[in-house]
Amino acid sequence: MAKLTPIIKIALVGILGALLLVSVLSRQDATVYAFDFVLSIQIFDKGYTVVDLPPLGTVRAQTHQLPLMFRLSLSNINMQRLEEMVAGQHPEILFDQVQETLRTQVMQFLLRVLAIAFIGGFGAGYVYSRNLKKSAQAGLIGLLLFTVLIGSALYTYDENAFIAPEFEGVIEAAPWLLGVAEEALAAVEDIDVTMQVITSNLYMLFESLNFLRPLGTIDGDLKILHVSDIHNNLISVALIEQMLVSFDVDLIIDTGDITDYGTPLEAELLRAINNVGIPYVFVPGNHDSPAVISSFGRLENVYVLNEDLLYLEELDLLIAGIADPSAADTAMAVRPHEEYLHAAERLRELVEEAERPPDIIAAHHAWIVNEFTDLPSLLLHGHSHRSDIEVAGETFLIDAGSTGGAGIRGLMTREEMPYSMVLLHMNRYNERWRPVAGDIVRVNNLNAGFTLERHLLRPILPEILQEEQEETPEQPDVELGDEEE
Repeated sequence: MAKLTPIIKIALVGILGALLLVSVLSRQDATVYAFDFVLSIQIFDKGYTVVDLPPLGTVRAQTHQLPLMFRLSLSNINMQRLEEMVAGQHPEILFDQVQETLRTQVMQFLLRVLAIAFIGGFGAGYVYSRNLKKSAQAGLIGLLLFTVLIGSALYTYDENAFIAPEFEGVIEAAPWLLGVAEEALAAVEDIDVTMQVITSNLYMLFESLNFLRPLGTIDGDLKILHVSDIHNNLISVALIEQMLVSFDVDLIIDTGDITDYGTPLEAELLRAINNVGIPYVFVPGNHDSPAVISSFGRLENVYVLNEDLLYLEELDLLIAGIADPSAADTAMAVRPHEEYLHAAERLRELVEEAERPPDIIAAHHAWIVNEFTDLPSLLLHGHSHRSDIEVAGETFLIDAGSTGGAGIRGLMTREEMPYSMVLLHMNRYNERWRPVAGDIVRVNNLNAGFTLERHLLRPILPEILQEEQEETPEQPDVELGDEEE
């Protein structure tokens, strides 16, 4: 028994040395395409894998049995590399490559941990014994300890534990972030074909409707696609592109909430709107941050209305718009009603100072545009996620609903949230653009169908019909008495 005492002592020394050095030196930087991570391992924890996503919070799941905690912390996103990565790869292939690269980095990290465990045991053994043989024994014992711990953790590791994870921080409100990359990018590819079919069917439906006499005059000299509340859903971009191709749209107006958390990453993923080829007017919502506004403001075809009048000369169209008060920072909560009234007052000053009345007034929240119902104008907003058209005299209040089907979350829920938008048909009337019809388009995600509501904006339509009738040559009257009996 006395002979075992030195062996036990050197084993304890090796174990303590390995534990100490691994605790101190286990952190390792890793780069996976555009993402920079810090990998680390903590001892005497409850078998968790933790993913840190600053500033949103932390996601963790109990993935294995032994008391080791694996931590993956996102430290940086390289936007240039991200743009190149997203633009140059098929979504499903891209996700597989990112996953495979991350696994390779993790395996390299674990091998490094084993090397540190050996060095820690060897160093502690040498300090204790000043003997190379005993130091090597201590190092091997430290290596054996972590080989057993890591091997057992990998053997019992269950990735499916992240199906029901735990959340801490702001991320509690967004469990969809776990699946956003795989679910959204893969779903875009699958649903894009469906969207093309649906949009083609919509086009044929519109063509059929225009054969009806009352609707024959509302093709519109100007077509505006009103979208809103995309909420970081890439599928909506594909749908918008198909609508542009099918209906020869002249202009897109987006009334905000293009992202969910206002992060630069979300803005980068939505840069595809720069490829639509027509002017894209963006009015920030409460989910859009200064970083998002700055990012979209740098795109060539995007016009951001923070508190501005925009004159599009090629269309002879004047638009007034103001950003949501919450877009001034990263807070997503809707501000008090009074702040929206103040924003409406500032916007009214712009409108009154304009050389001519704006054709369109746009904001994210109805609380702002509701203050302009006294004007004969087209008022656009979003936020409610419920598409609607209201007419009051010569004022038209349009809500596009959610063009993103309430965002990525719409892909992962059993509750139906349609992708909705409004196609506005505009004609010139008294030297101003006025709407003659609005088509609410709702595309259903779950059953791959669609609905169409065509609203005739009748305060203007009768005059246009009258003008058309005046231009139609009158038919000669036929006298009954002239007929031979």
